Parts: sequence; C-alpha cells; structure tokens
Amino acid sequence: MKMMHDKGIFAVPTFAISEYFAAHAATPQRAQYLRAQLEFHAAEFKKQMAAGVPFAVGSDVGPFPHGTQAREMELMVEYGMKPADVLKADLLNSAKLLGWSGQVGELKPGYFADIIAVPGNPLNDITVLSKVGFVMKGGVIYRRP
Repeated sequence: MKMMHDKGIFAVPTFAISEYFAAHAATPQRAQYLRAQLEFHAAEFKKQMAAGVPFAVGSDVGPFPHGTQAREMELMVEYGMKPADVLKADLLNSAKLLGWSGQVGELKPGYFADIIAVPGNPLNDITVLSKVGFVMKGGVIYRRP
C-alpha cells in the first residue's frame, strides 16, 4: 500500500462483482465464503484509504446488467469513502488511469461532453447515481425526463 501511494498506483476495488457472485452463489456455503471474502476486501479497502492509496472506479460489469455500475460507487461509500472522493475516483482518476485525462472526466471546453442528470445531489446521497433521468453523449440527447 505504501508503494501504491508513493508511486500513484490506483486501486480499483470492484466490490459490485464480488457482491453479485455472493448473491448468486450455487450453494449457501459458497455464498458464505464469498461474503467473507467481500468483508475482507472491504477491510483492505479501508486500510488503503488510510494509507492514501489513490482510487479509480470500475465495476467488472459483465455477468450483471449494464447500467447498474452505480452500485460500485454506492458500495465504496458504504465501506467508508466520502461521496466527493468516490466522484473524484470515478471521474478524474478513472480518466487518468485510462490515459484520457484532458479529454474526459470534467466539463471543460474541448472535452467529450457526456453528461447525466440525477434527481438529487450525489454528495448527499450517492444512490441518486442509479436514477439517471437525462443523458447527453457527444452533444446528442439520448434520454430526457
């Protein structure tokens, strides 16, 4: 964790996939094992936060429905990260991790303008990110309330 902090190596927790597999385990014993792994993962996440490790957001979406990635951010808050830090990890740090800084992650002239609107302030309630009512991608509106 010290090396991750010192070198600016991002941690990408991917809690949502662990939660999904635990909820869809083939047996109760497997579910119990996977829930214990998730709790261990959450404890390590807290240690990483305390050590100042930088974070980005990723969900490993695949077996669960696309459009549900906001659950990852909800879990990061549930496990102790402040909503503002989760949004920074999602927007700014993820862009940096992917090599897209200066192109995405912020509303600035010359950046790709992909915008969503939600019915509330995610700084007060991160779960509003799962209630997207407006989507604009590349200047084209795809969903409006």
